[in-house]
Amino acid sequence: MACSTKTLKFFSIKWDVIYAILSIALIVLGAFILIKFERFDTVGYTLVGVGSLVFLFTIVGIVGAARERSTLLKIFALIVVILAITHVIILGFFWIFQTSFLINADKAFDEIWRDQPTPIKPENGSHIANIERWLSCCGNSGSVDYHLPPHSCYDSKTDKLNTDGCRQKFVDFITESWTYLNIFVLVYVVIELICAIFAFVLANSIVNRWRRSKYYSK
Repeated sequence: MACSTKTLKFFSIKWDVIYAILSIALIVLGAFILIKFERFDTVGYTLVGVGSLVFLFTIVGIVGAARERSTLLKIFALIVVILAITHVIILGFFWIFQTSFLINADKAFDEIWRDQPTPIKPENGSHIANIERWLSCCGNSGSVDYHLPPHSCYDSKTDKLNTDGCRQKFVDFITESWTYLNIFVLVYVVIELICAIFAFVLANSIVNRWRRSKYYSK
């Protein structure tokens, strides 16, 4: 049974580490959104906060498995199950309010476009210029939106003018990212359940081993 406990311990720590890596990825994603999309700072802060909180919980799970503390493992398993249920609810909201979110993304781009300083200079350093460089696009609907396209509308490698508008590219990017985020959350939930199962089974294995040692020592 000692071998079985060691095996459970190995897999428990392995999945907890994977869980921790995904939590760090969540923090990085949130930081990316905060840097690139100031209009979606609520989403960015939420991802950073959730990722940081979950990362701390994974430390509890790893320590509990490494030191074979059944109480820590059961607490960790309970917390992870609660998190998994919460993330399933969030995933449901993602699917339900996807259209509303995309409409808000389109409105956010409108605000970014309107807020850029005028007159627009060739070395435009506004948020829209950052989007133009990032998505290789120009203006709202295309380069025709400018009398003289700024430097951000030109490809940095070829100096070719990007004629595609940024509005549609921005919305397309958000739509694609939204799909990937849903997939990420779904994978996240599956890994949470795996971590909870291994933590709970390992905790019971540790308790049973301790009981048997007490019984056979008599």
